[in-house]
Amino acid sequence: MRANGDYMGLEEFETESSDKHNVYQSHEKDEKLEQIVEGYQERFPVELRIQFIEVSPKMEKKNAMAYKRAGKKYYIRVSESFIERSTEEQLKRTVLHEMCHVYLYQQGLSDHGHGKYFRWVVGRVGASMTHSTIHDVKWEKCIQPFIDEDEI
Repeated sequence: MRANGDYMGLEEFETESSDKHNVYQSHEKDEKLEQIVEGYQERFPVELRIQFIEVSPKMEKKNAMAYKRAGKKYYIRVSESFIERSTEEQLKRTVLHEMCHVYLYQQGLSDHGHGKYFRWVVGRVGASMTHSTIHDVKWEKCIQPFIDEDEI
């Protein structure tokens, strides 16, 4: 409420770049996440229309998540606790995994889950896809040889 008793309208709070889905304050890792997205963009045959990627201090049950909103807007949130406990490689592979979701959203497959098309795209771009988390020994045993091979 203003000093004269009038209420402020929502439009007075919005800026030219505001988005109601981008709800968290800026985070020191935001730029790093944006660089990861930019670095992996070339692995996809189309330009991914990721409006933003942000750190979520509230996300606890998932490491990260891709979102599709009306108006062909896509964004990714990454759990702050996941970022804190992960290696850079784990973070990169998780962001790449979420980028695969965005790719399929853009192709019109909004309810794709982790089905066969998703798994094919994941394999094609080199993301991780297992029924275990990337912290499990099973994941390390299956995926690490490929990562080591890429580093040679």
